[in-house]
Amino acid sequence: MEINKNLRSALAEAIGVMLFVTSIVAVNFNPTFRNLALAGTLTLMILVTATVSGGHLNPVVSLFFFARKAISLATLIQYWIAQLLGAFAGLYLGYSLSGSTVVAKITPAGVSESGAFIGEVLATTVLVVIISRLASTERASIIPFAVGIWVLAASTFTLTGAQANPAVTFALMLRDGFTQNHLAVVLAEIVGALIAFIYISVLDGKPKKAKKAKKK
Repeated sequence: MEINKNLRSALAEAIGVMLFVTSIVAVNFNPTFRNLALAGTLTLMILVTATVSGGHLNPVVSLFFFARKAISLATLIQYWIAQLLGAFAGLYLGYSLSGSTVVAKITPAGVSESGAFIGEVLATTVLVVIISRLASTERASIIPFAVGIWVLAASTFTLTGAQANPAVTFALMLRDGFTQNHLAVVLAEIVGALIAFIYISVLDGKPKKAKKAKKK
């Protein structure tokens, strides 16, 4: 059965995010190799969806590529909807696998200290920079592994577990209830994406300009 290209891309994003969020929710009940499981799942989902949708699996990553004019506004909106729906489905699938029900937690995990906020900004900034640099230097094939390694590393030294993904935060918001802490995480993720865009546009753009001038 032939499926519309836009629909295929949206489905790929939804399924990729769904399985990633499933691992986040379900692994909490068997946390022995938690960070490794999350990083491994994300790496595999990017590998599987890369040739279909670009393997964004993250509203911030999609926003970044929209800002770089790599995708259209219509595609951005489609991806955002697919990613949030995937996160919603992943939350329930994760709880189904664990044999538990989705209930709000009394003390939701979030950002209540400046260190946690800064950690989430850092995790998101570096994530976007890694993706952009590898894509622009013809090393896109190693992006899934580089992202997985960064998520594994950052999850060990940030208080938020290096969410760096508004879709993941959305799923946790559904689990914990709508809180100011979750909004702070989303804000940190947006700030991180903006910092990454400024870095790549201003600082990382200089060598390219010099190279063009040399050819002339």
